This record gives sequence, structure tokens and C-alpha cells, in this order.
Amino acid sequence: MSITFSEAIGSNNAGRAGSAPASRGSAMDMSAFLTLFTTQLKYQDPTNPLESYELAAQLAQFSTVERLTEANKNLEVMRSHLSSMNNSLMVQMLGKQITALGNSLITTDGEVSQASYEIDRPCEVKIEIYDESGQLVRTLHVGAQDAGSYEVAWDGCDDSGNKVADGAYSFQVEAVDQEGNTVDVLTTISGVCRAVHMGGGVVYLTLGGPDGVDVTPSSVIEVCEANVV
Repeated sequence: MSITFSEAIGSNNAGRAGSAPASRGSAMDMSAFLTLFTTQLKYQDPTNPLESYELAAQLAQFSTVERLTEANKNLEVMRSHLSSMNNSLMVQMLGKQITALGNSLITTDGEVSQASYEIDRPCEVKIEIYDESGQLVRTLHVGAQDAGSYEVAWDGCDDSGNKVADGAYSFQVEAVDQEGNTVDVLTTISGVCRAVHMGGGVVYLTLGGPDGVDVTPSSVIEVCEANVV
């Protein structure tokens, strides 16, 4: 009777089928393997015994699987630890003035969240404001501007002069230089971090209030004290 390592694993899984989850049934510790291994040696066919290299291969195979399993456990512990550290660091952002890459706007009681853009050469600038459904609600014909950073000066009204409903909006900046070429524009949003929350395994910083703009830590480009102008 000759039992290989793979057959032993299969037998172990079959014996546990229906009595434990698959993830537990697929696990075999060193003690269980050695029991099966010595049983294999005891009942092997004396006329066709296992070669020494076959025994060594099975031991090496199990040792590799065991080490990989242990390494996976250690990685899970490290991932959990790093995640905990990251969450602790994000909590320290509360009350700080945050600037992040993005083009979102939030209107609340007629107030519009902070946003800005940067151009690297003189341009003719136009800003378009869109609602959550992608409908254009306002076009701001800013005109000629030199290179530099500027705030998005939207008063929260549509093109008819009516106050828009509270909610989420987005903006797009169109910049054309003196040669008629379209210029790339860096857009940012900013505000005081009022909340930190998780969503889908991702940490979000909420700027401007409980219903403010959500940004991810990877999009943050500047953090400073809220009272620094």
C-alpha cells in the first residue's frame, strides 16, 4: 500500500466533508501529516518500496505548503496592523485644513464648498458646473487670466440666477492659451476635515461638514492647521 502526500491531503478533505467548512477541511498540521507518513511507510509494498528521493520529495512538499500557510497568516496579521495604523493616522486629520485633488462641489443652505484650479500660462478660462445627473447648470465665463491659482467663484446659482438645490455638483475648467491650444488644468478641493469614515474598505475624509466632500488619503496634497490662512 503506497499513499502519496497529495492522496493523503485528498483523504483528509474527504474524511471531513460535510462536517466542517472547506477552508478548515483543507488544513493539515505537521502531526497529522507525520501520522499519515509513518502509516504510508508501514504499509508500503515491500516488493515496491518508496525510493528515498520520493520520501524526501513528499517531506519537502509538505514543508513548503506549511511555510506558505504560515507566511500567509503573518501577512494577514501585518495587513491588519497596517490598516489599524492607517486609520489612527487618518483620525489625526480631524480639524485640519485639507487640500486634495478633485473637482467636486457641495452646496448647503446656499453655501458652496471650496474649490480651486491652477493654470501654468495665460489663458482664456471658462468653468462649467454640473449636477449629479451630469446636467449643465451653470457656465462661468471667467475670461483672460495669468498663470497662477484661482478659486472657483460660484455663487450656487444656475444660469437663470436661481439658487440650486443642496447637494453634490462637479466642475470642469476649460483653459485655452493665446495660441488656441487647450491647456491642462489642475483642479483641487479643500476644507476642514470634519469626519473620517470607511466605505468598501477605503478610508474617506469628509471636508466641510457631515455632508461635505469625501476625499481619499491618496488624493490629499496639503494638510495644515485650520486657522492658517
